[in-house]
Amino acid sequence: MQALRALVLAREPLAAAGIPALRSSLQGATAPLANALLSVGGSSSGWRLGFHSSSAQHHAVDAQWSSAANGDGQPQQQQDEETIDATASMTPEQVVEAYREAQEALEAERKRADELKDKLLRTLADMENLRDRTARTTAETKQFAVQGLVKNLLEVADNLERAAGSVPPADVDHNSDIDRERALMLLRSLREGVLMTDAVLMKVLGREGVSRYDPLGDKFDPNLHNALFEVPDATKDPGTVAVVVKKGYLLKQRVVRAADVGVSRLPDTASENGEPEAGL
Repeated sequence: MQALRALVLAREPLAAAGIPALRSSLQGATAPLANALLSVGGSSSGWRLGFHSSSAQHHAVDAQWSSAANGDGQPQQQQDEETIDATASMTPEQVVEAYREAQEALEAERKRADELKDKLLRTLADMENLRDRTARTTAETKQFAVQGLVKNLLEVADNLERAAGSVPPADVDHNSDIDRERALMLLRSLREGVLMTDAVLMKVLGREGVSRYDPLGDKFDPNLHNALFEVPDATKDPGTVAVVVKKGYLLKQRVVRAADVGVSRLPDTASENGEPEAGL
């Protein structure tokens, strides 16, 4: 009778005990079911007698099923009795039908588990491929990150080449007898070319967020200025940038290179009396 109970309960959602528990229960129920079918006589009393002939084995299957379904390892006697009452009146055809339905449900869940496993494997493969593509993209991005800047700097290189070509090599030869007027013209042309190149360079750097600053006359700021020397100057407040050796550069308001400067200070007494100052 407990085998019938296992078959009936198998029709419930398999999630109650899981596929492994159902498979174990069905395997344990197959032998008692065969014995029960062989015991069937010509009347319902013979049918009932057949089921009660192996009660010890039936109770073992029932205990296993109850433990898997409830998770506490304790058989539920009341539920067992209700199940016996419900299944005692089943015909052999109903038993076979219940078994068939349980088998179909098991196959359906096994198929669903296989589909989920296949989806999981495909997802893992997609994630692995995505990780590989991301790694390749990151490497390529690092390798060619300055490609745009380099392309823009080519215009600066072109202007430098034109500026150098504005002065013929023959005119700068030490044996050249170039007159003053032509020399001045070449110098003006060269200067214009250099200034044009500088303007183009700053335009290119500006697209990348780079700006240049000239701190002449500003109050000395150690975050923006790199003091190289002091300049005695009574006309300026002490700590003022009096000389700019190199201008500074910012990248989006962050200092890329501090300006190299000379800072003013008050002249000492020795300097005012015409005596040489001590070295800085």
